[in-house]
Amino acid sequence: MDEASYENLIGVNIITENGSGTATDILGKYTLKLEAGTHQITFRYIGYKDFIKDVTLKNGDHKTIDVKLLTSTEQLKTVVVSAGKFEQKLEEITVSMEVLKPTLIENKNTTDIQTAMDQVPGVNITDGQANIRGGSGWSYGAGTRVLVMVDDMPLISGDAGQVQWKLIATENIHQIEVIKGASSALYGSSALNGIINIRTAFPTQKSISKNKLPGYTKINTHFGLIDFPKRESLNWNGAKRRAFKGTEIFHANKIGNLGITLGANIYKDDGYRMGEITDRKRINFGLKLRNKKISGLNYGVNGNFLFQHTGSVMIWKSFEEAYIPLNNEITTTRGDTYNIDPFITYGKGNSRHSLRTRYLKVVNDNSTNEKDNNQDNESEIFYADYQWQKNIEKYNLRITSGITNEIVNARSDLFQGNNTRKNHSFYTQLDKKWDKLNISLGARYEYYSIDSETDHLLDGDTINHIAAAKPVFRTGLNYQLAEYTYIRSSWGQGYRFPSMAELFISTNQSGLEIYPNPNLKPESGWSAEIGMKQGVRFGNWLGYIDVAGFLMQYDDMMEFTLGPWGNPTTDPLVGFGFKSVNVGETQISGIELSLNGQGKISEEIKINLLGGYTYMNHKSLSPNEVYAYGYSHGEAYDQSITYNNSSSDSTVLKYRYNHIAKLDLEIVYKKISLGGSFRYNSFMSNIDKIFTEDLINNGIPGTFDGIPGINEAREKFKHGDFIIDMRAGYSLNDKIRLGIIINNMLNREYMSRPADMEIQRTFAFQLSVKL
Repeated sequence: MDEASYENLIGVNIITENGSGTATDILGKYTLKLEAGTHQITFRYIGYKDFIKDVTLKNGDHKTIDVKLLTSTEQLKTVVVSAGKFEQKLEEITVSMEVLKPTLIENKNTTDIQTAMDQVPGVNITDGQANIRGGSGWSYGAGTRVLVMVDDMPLISGDAGQVQWKLIATENIHQIEVIKGASSALYGSSALNGIINIRTAFPTQKSISKNKLPGYTKINTHFGLIDFPKRESLNWNGAKRRAFKGTEIFHANKIGNLGITLGANIYKDDGYRMGEITDRKRINFGLKLRNKKISGLNYGVNGNFLFQHTGSVMIWKSFEEAYIPLNNEITTTRGDTYNIDPFITYGKGNSRHSLRTRYLKVVNDNSTNEKDNNQDNESEIFYADYQWQKNIEKYNLRITSGITNEIVNARSDLFQGNNTRKNHSFYTQLDKKWDKLNISLGARYEYYSIDSETDHLLDGDTINHIAAAKPVFRTGLNYQLAEYTYIRSSWGQGYRFPSMAELFISTNQSGLEIYPNPNLKPESGWSAEIGMKQGVRFGNWLGYIDVAGFLMQYDDMMEFTLGPWGNPTTDPLVGFGFKSVNVGETQISGIELSLNGQGKISEEIKINLLGGYTYMNHKSLSPNEVYAYGYSHGEAYDQSITYNNSSSDSTVLKYRYNHIAKLDLEIVYKKISLGGSFRYNSFMSNIDKIFTEDLINNGIPGTFDGIPGINEAREKFKHGDFIIDMRAGYSLNDKIRLGIIINNMLNREYMSRPADMEIQRTFAFQLSVKL
């Protein structure tokens, strides 16, 4: 077992002096048959120091030898599970992956995990939707191509397909694993562009025993202020600074064979935009029991409960009053979100069975300026994943197979009544190791269906049942060229079924209509890459340099598109609005360089580093589709007129960057830590063309006031955005730490998408206590 965590180690090589031996099974157990006499036995595991023991046996002797292995400072030590649903060393996996450690999350005073994701190379978040290497644009909060999970189970609402970021307990994170590229073979529909897997931690006996008090307790509390913007016209709040504050509490304990975690979070934010307040309360728990009578049997339940009151703004009033909503329209949400996750696992010999289930409910009571806007929505998910894993030692082969079933019930006028979605799939992955070569092969078959109480017109027929199915495959190779040098290549398919929001949504937001599209087809695609990971070591500082070239291609890509979809004689904006449409075939290619490392460069100095640069070339390959050359205005318009959808080159995909560069560096000297985060993104060259035209910028007298200043803002920010965050900390002792965090230190103005000014400079003061 691991000497630090007391966790069982799978696949430890146990070698005798003559080269024979065996390996530990899935429970960390082993059997070794030896002749009478004295033997030298070596216990060897990658990333750990060899343990050598001399054993003397007489005829008929049976001995039990328990061994605890120490991690080696000469090996890269990061272990991940997301690539194959079992523990692997980061450098040996066949895909590109970034790992975010909890230290960065804590020291940056992360109150919402999506803000921490902004520091991951190649990843950006727009209106809550994750985008990896340019695989997604601006989806207006509906649907996602990146699957966000907690402990291998999806955390996405069943109706809109929105990631439930605020439900994630930031106080209990072991590490965050980000896979870049199609991962549908193992994880299903929403993993078309990649996955973000948040792994939580259960208490170990050693972590508990270090503390004099029963168990382990962590408390983080903070208070912050939002600075005034540089331009006086943006200061809507007068001489008063807006404030935010919060407290997180986490407790872990072990009582016999029962592991317990408890967490709570309270957070209040006045908001930097008018009316955009947050009042959030969240509690979570975890129970894991190891059965005393049946070896290898574990079961338990996890749960999260979120209660929140928030205000949100979609579009600014103007560039000069960018923190005031258009028409003073503020969407207020009072909602409850919670999940209950029972699970059971059983391992015997080299086989392991697991059943993980989830009940997720999302309830949003929405109103606009305290008036009912018929945008309330409620959904519940019943999710179950059974997995079987077999490790065949003789052939160094691991088989992972499983069945996933999901049922979603959604009730909302926003999505035209009651809808039910079903998803059934089964998957298999083989991972084989030949000396220095790792090979991975995977496949999945996915079936989706939606039944609606409302009849929809599809291809001329009235229907209320939509279904689709598709197999997907993946493969990958990793070869160790030298002691710390690894090369890899991978290819994987992806598949995404449209969300209920993309199919059925019908609403108005800030004067802009959003239209349904039941004719929407599922999107599919594939991604390929070749990369090299080079481990580096300076004293006790360990890290890696990773270089990858990637190519992604999508068929029937779905994108919300602003155009004349409605009736110009009845709609407020002469028929213009948003609708999710299939935009044909698209392609994204590029290169990425990432750096990651941590450790001591001397007895008193420790350096933590995470950074990277991503270049993306994204384009449309379908010149005859709506995305590239436009579409007819419809019957109410002159049929000879077409409307070009794109603000610049119509072959460039919208709402994406060509260049993203990030760096987070922290230096710890004795009790003092200094850190900085740097983020750069290039200009968003292509957006919906109508945002740049007079119809939007100047409005329609008596009908629509317009959204002034979009062109002015794009001209001002045409060189991209460069944001600097700084932080400092001081540890009074091994239990108490003080910190100060300054985000957007230069108080720069920047936008994440049109008519959406981001937050100005903030100051936060943090107190962390560990008992």
